[in-house]
Amino acid sequence: MHYRKNIACLSTDELHDLREALAGMYALPASNPNSFAKIAGFHGGPPTSYCRHGAPGFFTWHRAYLMAFEEALRTIRCDVTVPFWDWSSGPTTGVPEPCRHPTYVNRSGATVANPLYSGPRAAGGQTTRRADIDTTAYDDLATTAQTALSAATFTSFQNQINGVHGSVHVRTGGDMGSVPTASYDPIFYLHHANVDRLWAQWQASHPGALPASEATFALEPFNRPFSIQWQTGSDVESTTALGYQYRRFCLLLPPIWIWEVVAIEWPWLIREQMTSARLLIKSTQMQKRPMEIRAFLNQPEATGGTKTAGNPAFAGAVGFLGHGEGMQPGPSADRCQECAQLGHTDAHADHGHDHADHTHPNSPEPSASMEARMDVEIDLTQALRRTDRLNSKDEKILLKLVAIDLSGDQVTAGAVSFDGIEVIVE
Repeated sequence: MHYRKNIACLSTDELHDLREALAGMYALPASNPNSFAKIAGFHGGPPTSYCRHGAPGFFTWHRAYLMAFEEALRTIRCDVTVPFWDWSSGPTTGVPEPCRHPTYVNRSGATVANPLYSGPRAAGGQTTRRADIDTTAYDDLATTAQTALSAATFTSFQNQINGVHGSVHVRTGGDMGSVPTASYDPIFYLHHANVDRLWAQWQASHPGALPASEATFALEPFNRPFSIQWQTGSDVESTTALGYQYRRFCLLLPPIWIWEVVAIEWPWLIREQMTSARLLIKSTQMQKRPMEIRAFLNQPEATGGTKTAGNPAFAGAVGFLGHGEGMQPGPSADRCQECAQLGHTDAHADHGHDHADHTHPNSPEPSASMEARMDVEIDLTQALRRTDRLNSKDEKILLKLVAIDLSGDQVTAGAVSFDGIEVIVE
């Protein structure tokens, strides 16, 4: 399952991945099915504009369109998802910070063009936005969007969201204000990811409410022989079936490392609305030696010898079998070109890991399937609730992960190979 996040919640590495994937699409020739020119052209042309801005097809067509765009991004970076620009929660002014500046500092420290600032137009040149975009307010649109979520019928909800969606286009201005050019501005995809998120949120309270006219609506050009195929609206009704969901809460955390104490912001809003929480340990690599990772909350002094039984601070554990030196997933595991050739790590050199500044090739062909993953999770739900009962006024929770081997001895951070560790709250 992939998770689309608020762009304001992306880590530095996630932003680098997104920008590099987008730049890779820009660099592909228009004849490549994964090129930005090809994908953007589906919405605005040339030669044919397939986009739908009325009924039927507004929600369903744009959901398929975002999937096509996301799949193209993943031919450059395996794990990239389209983030959303949350103009619907308010208050907000201007476009998201990562989209505001013409340049950014890349992984190697060089100042380069920011792919999120503008995109290449079919007619030549770069897309533009209104000159006063940084002070343009969207607060009233957030109110309208939240009201729409209470709509009783699909038609009423779609009509309300379609209108506020149009206002975002107009207020962003420049190329976003015109159908033939809107999809050439990269902010378009963040905007429509939020529209799709609102629909998914409404769907959760109205299961099975897709009208027959929407369910049978043909999703051109995705219903033709293509690298990805969705024939009709019913094929994109469920985001879960499509392999993605939207993150409900935004937790801005520093990188999580074994043996380091991380402070998690824990405001009352998350406490009150949380239904589940888990620690996700992401990995495409096998561990060389057997080990167990243990999670503790509000026990920063925890070590490999800290007891777990009867300890309210103990949140859970996961074990890893040892595979020795040099053993990695075999050729039967389909992996995208970047991950197969170069590996993928979010590890930090200061912690005994290598975070090379790779130059990733642009993949000329779409990846056949997702890379082999060995992700594991620790359910933090009950431990967090215990912590809340014991420390109800604290707005921060301390997380510490420890690693031990078969003998109970501590495993150093440098001996652990993970792609990243994050806390997911739903």
